[in-house]
Amino acid sequence: MSLPLAFFFLVYGFFYALTTPYLFMAFAAPIGVLALVAIWALPDLKHAPTRTMHYLFFAFFVCLILWPNYLAIALPGLPWITLLRLTGIPMTLLLLICISTSKTFRRELAEILNTAPAAWMLLAAFVAIQFFTIGLSANPSRSIQKFIVFQTNWTAIFLVACYVFVQPGRVGRYIAALWVMAMIICGIGLWEAAIQKVLWQGHIPGFLKIADADGILAGDFRAGSGQYRVKATFTTSLGLAEYLALMTPFLLHYVFGNYRLLVRIAAVASLVIFFRVIDSTDSRLGMVGMLISVLLYAGAWGLLRWRRDKSSLIGPTVVLAYPAFFVLLVGATFFVRRLEMMVWGDGSQQSSNDARGAQIAQGLPKILANPIGYGPGQGGTVLGFRIGGFQTIDNYYLAIALEYGVIGFILYYGLILYMGWLAARKVLDSNNASDREVDYLVPLGISLMVFFVIKSVFSQQDNHPLIYLVMGMIVALLYRLSRATAPGKSAADPIA
Repeated sequence: MSLPLAFFFLVYGFFYALTTPYLFMAFAAPIGVLALVAIWALPDLKHAPTRTMHYLFFAFFVCLILWPNYLAIALPGLPWITLLRLTGIPMTLLLLICISTSKTFRRELAEILNTAPAAWMLLAAFVAIQFFTIGLSANPSRSIQKFIVFQTNWTAIFLVACYVFVQPGRVGRYIAALWVMAMIICGIGLWEAAIQKVLWQGHIPGFLKIADADGILAGDFRAGSGQYRVKATFTTSLGLAEYLALMTPFLLHYVFGNYRLLVRIAAVASLVIFFRVIDSTDSRLGMVGMLISVLLYAGAWGLLRWRRDKSSLIGPTVVLAYPAFFVLLVGATFFVRRLEMMVWGDGSQQSSNDARGAQIAQGLPKILANPIGYGPGQGGTVLGFRIGGFQTIDNYYLAIALEYGVIGFILYYGLILYMGWLAARKVLDSNNASDREVDYLVPLGISLMVFFVIKSVFSQQDNHPLIYLVMGMIVALLYRLSRATAPGKSAADPIA
């Protein structure tokens, strides 16, 4: 037996050396399968490595936001290693080990997920569609790579978040950490706007390689107006604007929630800085995201105040005056010139509008021709739309429909809309005051709605792990809420 095995590894090693890096994924696949089999065969453990998994989970988001993901560690003889891979892949492996070796972990995670069974069913069906469409891809190797990345950065993040945020206090601490990181990013953005170039341009050490140095580190100026567009640690200015828009509902929650005066003042100051940095990105999607956050949060806050404090006139006043407030705020974007330019544009963005319209007109027939999808990562290639020689796809609705078909589109966006609706319904139905973190369901749901709108004009996936974090938080908070309202249970009780 040892001689045939030695011969197999000799041949395997020869062809690996001969074809690397062109067939690296094909030869690495058996190793990955063996690793999964080894994890499945591990014996039961008394204590699952959940603490290490949690540390890697937090490190992943620090790297996602504060580290430019286009900078990779390049060691001789090894493929490029990004910090997201360095934290995300071990975290995912530890998640699989916890599931494989701990009956307690499996039972606890299942109990949490069954709080919102439709959510995990939608996610599981979408993962199945992702896997199925690999077989339809014209470039299976690339689609397999994308599939692995998506399971690490999306699915695993959701599952770990569901487990991690069951512990009281963690939701608040993580959102506060995201706020602090957002302010660091804003500081970098304001500095970059002042010097009109990426801060680390020309200062990158030799052991770091850049995936697209010319495209990312080069200054980004609006063609129609000549305005410099800051991007900080993100690959594009749009990614930075999206992140700040997604964080805006949480700052509004700090302003109007039951927090100390110092926290409220800091949140107001942060909102002003957010507005300034988004303006420096020259990205309308960021302004639209802030506008949606204000409109939705004002309505949700008024409804909650009315339901929870029947003796107060503030809640009814806000709700009854909301239509006038809505018309006034939206109308200001048409009649106040500065706001009109920020939200609707000043004409210099017309080429972007035309490009998106052309992409939709070009993409819809391809979706109808193959409604089951073309495979992960194939949306841009199938669309074939180019600007200045660069292939691009701006509408993520279109990207999802091209890659995963009509069913995949319904599952992906159905999950996001369902989670936003579920968060809103549960927090409005709840009068529970024992767990203040339950009120985070309001900004969490609004953040999902902001993301849903932004995806109509922005297809990059820089912030997608953050959305799966948000959905995991929602499921965890719903679980805590269900335990708090169950007879003999408390939100602070450990999982039985």
